[in-house]
Amino acid sequence: MALRRITGARRRKLGYIMQINTVKRALMGATMLAATTGAFNAPLQAQGIGQRQDEIIVTASLQGNPTAPTPEAARKELERVPGATGLVEDEGFADIFAQSIGDVLELTPGVFADTSAQRESRISIRGSGLNSSFERRGLTVLRDGVPISRASGATEFQEVDPLTIRYMEVFKGANGLRYGAASLGGAVNIVSPTGRTARAPIALRAEGGSFSTFRGNASLSGKSGDIDYWGGITGLTSDGYREHSEVRSLYGHGNLGWRVSDNIETRFYVTALSDNFELAGSLRLADALANPRAAGRPVTVGPFFPGGPVTVLDPGPVADDWDRNLDVYRVSNLTVLDLGSTDLEFGAWYARRNLDHAITRFAGIIVQGEDEVGVSTRLSGSLPFLTDQSRWQVGAIYAFSSNDAKTFANESGVRGALRTQSDQDSDTLTVYGQADLGLTDAVTLIAGGQYARATRDVTAILNAVTGRGEYDQFNPRLGLLVDAAEDIQFFGNISRSFEAPSLADLTSGGAFPFAPLDPQRATVFEVGTRGQAGIVSWDIALYRAELENEFLDLAVPGARGLITVTTNGDRTIHQGLEFGLDVRPFKAALEKNGQALRLSAAYTFNDFTFDDDAVYGDNQLAGVPRHVLIAEARFDQLDKFYLSTTLRWIPDGPWADYANTERAPGYETVQITAGVTLTEGIELFGSVENLFDTVFISNVTTNANQRLTNEAIYTPGQGRAVFGGLRARF
Repeated sequence: MALRRITGARRRKLGYIMQINTVKRALMGATMLAATTGAFNAPLQAQGIGQRQDEIIVTASLQGNPTAPTPEAARKELERVPGATGLVEDEGFADIFAQSIGDVLELTPGVFADTSAQRESRISIRGSGLNSSFERRGLTVLRDGVPISRASGATEFQEVDPLTIRYMEVFKGANGLRYGAASLGGAVNIVSPTGRTARAPIALRAEGGSFSTFRGNASLSGKSGDIDYWGGITGLTSDGYREHSEVRSLYGHGNLGWRVSDNIETRFYVTALSDNFELAGSLRLADALANPRAAGRPVTVGPFFPGGPVTVLDPGPVADDWDRNLDVYRVSNLTVLDLGSTDLEFGAWYARRNLDHAITRFAGIIVQGEDEVGVSTRLSGSLPFLTDQSRWQVGAIYAFSSNDAKTFANESGVRGALRTQSDQDSDTLTVYGQADLGLTDAVTLIAGGQYARATRDVTAILNAVTGRGEYDQFNPRLGLLVDAAEDIQFFGNISRSFEAPSLADLTSGGAFPFAPLDPQRATVFEVGTRGQAGIVSWDIALYRAELENEFLDLAVPGARGLITVTTNGDRTIHQGLEFGLDVRPFKAALEKNGQALRLSAAYTFNDFTFDDDAVYGDNQLAGVPRHVLIAEARFDQLDKFYLSTTLRWIPDGPWADYANTERAPGYETVQITAGVTLTEGIELFGSVENLFDTVFISNVTTNANQRLTNEAIYTPGQGRAVFGGLRARF
């Protein structure tokens, strides 16, 4: 398929063309599959938009919505972005045990995702939020074009269940300007299934496996005239790989769409989540490698400075029942008006979040209740001059939240005396615009900008510290997109990045007094290419970000990384290479037999350093490995079975500290995945994760100088695990 837009004549000739990107849990490649009912459903993972497969004509008509375009329509839009992007469809993680969007996104070039607890991932795109704690920063997440990233500046990745996703759009860095994002990481837009885009009216899924794990999912969808609906529910229970890592989760998501007229559609969304999981705590490196299934040991906390808190013994995660319990209730609306040459979108939402988070005796039990409201609008259209691809877009987002934040003493896992209480208010305003100027049929100049303003207010009620922060910046962007051939593009862009500190940064999640921080800023340069030639497809991007005031997280001694103190660095550099390659040997011969073989590889180079820092010189930044290589071989037999083997290789683990005195060891893991079509619409699938039971470090909580403190900051990765299940669609 051409990287340029499909003409109307060609669209009518082909009918609806679905593209499905393939790769399994450990690789960014794509593999051919049939998406019609009764065909096998080969996974298609989120990779660069250039890593693509041949078109597959789907006989069953799949209608998109103005509020939820088809994946094909989304792909066309991504191909008009002068920078690195990606697309994930639901089948990309259908045969793996994906618990969070980190499991889904970790294989996208430039994205690094690890696991700090069940249902909880740390996602870093191009080094964003290198080691932020549970409330993540540096990435704007939206659901159906409406932000779920909070007004306070953080994102709870737990708020998304992968089994309620139709597809995901990934915009790296300033490429997220389409949705008003200008943070270092960019934006991820999660698109829900609807009654017109769901793969089947009824879908059932049951799976289980190691660690007494069971997950069930059911969805129902339909349409009648101008009304359509979709609803899904997922229940998960697992004892977890490590001691004290049990998870119990119930998640529901649904939407109702109404075509008010030929040019107006409105859709209402509802999300309800109860997510409860125990925390096993972190370990010292030697302990993590010797006994990775153990929970954290008792630790000594303090003193932190002369005359400060006295030294106390913290019994650890088991005795004090460390856990994180989050309930979320969210309603939102998206309305789209087709005004002829102009499209107008309105979004609005309300969310209630209740958090009960027990950790160390020093930090106590964090209890918060937050209400958030927000509105968004976007106006877009074509330009009446230059070439056909010329268009414009303007938009704005405003959100406000009020958080009742308390901490209690942790007395063997039970709330003790109220220690602190404060009112925490946040608001964000983003105004943005962009123009795509078609200089020729093959060359498009993109110019745009964003103005962002954020305020953070903490008003003390009991034993807290009052504080206020106001931050704003204008962020320009200039890009160039060149269609060098039918299936080959080159791109480049220059942009400014801006990120205000979150309330979690300013208060360490509520465990510490308000501490002022400067906003993180950056100038970012990017060049790359994507395309397809014969049996080879690729997606390549090079970038360099020059940062000021980068948010650096330091582990509190004894807090096992659940509580971090955020500080500003001086000058740092993030630069790297994102390289994805897919090869389909014997393509023509195999296709004659309804078969496909795909060899895929993805390499990410993360070069994140201080820039002549007074303390750390030019040391590497801690938290993310420098080299990550993922490779997969996958074979598919149409309508019968598929089999894949995936290798994940990290030659050297990330530095644990900014002084570069200790780092996690490198590792290799192998995964095998297979699926068999039992009958039309019913498939049996399974996977063996970490086949050779490799002991490795999944997550590191960064520290200033580990040699001096020897803190428990390492989270072991999951050992060998076997999962299997059954999927049915009717």
